[in-house]
Amino acid sequence: MDERNDINKYREDKLRRKALIKLIVFVVAAATLIVIVFNWRSILAPLKNIGLRSSGGGFPVDLSRSAKYEIGKLGENFYLLTDTYLYTYNEDGAELSSKQHGLQKPMCSSNDKRALVYDRSGKDVKEYSKSAEVFSKSFEDSIVFAEMGTDERCAVVTTASRYSNYLYVLNLEGRQIFRWASPDEMIMQVCFDDGDKSIYVSVVGEKNGALNSSVLRFEISEKTQSETWRTPIGGSVSYSLQKCADGVYAVTSEGAFLINDKTGDLIASNEYSKEIVGIARSSGLHVTLFRDPVSNGVVATAYSETLEPSAAAALENNADFDVEGGKFYALCGNKLTIYNAALEEITSFDLDDEYSDIIIIGKYAYLLGYNKVQRQNLKD
Repeated sequence: MDERNDINKYREDKLRRKALIKLIVFVVAAATLIVIVFNWRSILAPLKNIGLRSSGGGFPVDLSRSAKYEIGKLGENFYLLTDTYLYTYNEDGAELSSKQHGLQKPMCSSNDKRALVYDRSGKDVKEYSKSAEVFSKSFEDSIVFAEMGTDERCAVVTTASRYSNYLYVLNLEGRQIFRWASPDEMIMQVCFDDGDKSIYVSVVGEKNGALNSSVLRFEISEKTQSETWRTPIGGSVSYSLQKCADGVYAVTSEGAFLINDKTGDLIASNEYSKEIVGIARSSGLHVTLFRDPVSNGVVATAYSETLEPSAAAALENNADFDVEGGKFYALCGNKLTIYNAALEEITSFDLDDEYSDIIIIGKYAYLLGYNKVQRQNLKD
């Protein structure tokens, strides 16, 4: 009898130990989950590229494999597009992938996660992640241009035999989810809203013998192709169309227009009298570059939220630029100058060589030269 009691007691103790172990595991897992929830950005940041193949690293990145490169942003990474390959690199200059695109006249549009490579005047588009091809698609008509959305969708504009242009919107699998045939107006630019639920389109046509430009909004749906609103923006061709926090920002050779993205009402406008050579925008900062006929240089002009000119800075004629985080970055040969929102010089860097292109990602400036990419730490 005592032996049976001992066995029962042993079994009860064993069950209690198992229950205690399960409780401890549950508590530890719950505590870990809480830590991850409140600190997920800092925890996952070092792991963001853990699944990507990387080779080499360090700057400068050697570009001896091709004569022509295009550099662009891909989230916290950057890409290089050549006439045969799309290369992706992490922030330390390590190559993540190299994909042969096989296009004749490759052009690229990107967002934080993907790059859309299309064949200008050809019929093929290919979408890539940071490490692999996502989809490839061919069209019946020639591609005029393509644009990556803010999330998973992209837009492709083609020629059309019976219309002026076709506008296609594709999902992540490359399936068509929207198409609009522009009957007698040429599509100039497109941009998406946050989440890619709507698309804005700038068009130009002829009315009473004169050019007539407009911006249109469409809700992306397979059931309708009707515009939500249409806003005229003057009698000249549009250069740029961007979705910003204030609304939809359109620039033509005649001036700039800020449109309410929900209603299409014109919020503000400003006329230009000089030749435009560049347009840049980030949150809270609109900058337009004009050619200065007196100095043969360039004047960068900042505009307020109501598109009133608020500041100006003189640049060299060959300057490249970027706008990020409310700051304006101007690259002139071997010198990089940083301006605040009032276009007051904050600091400058003397670079190790001359560079032609610049992109700003985080705390670094990535500089494209003749045969290399260099990185400049902006915190130095």
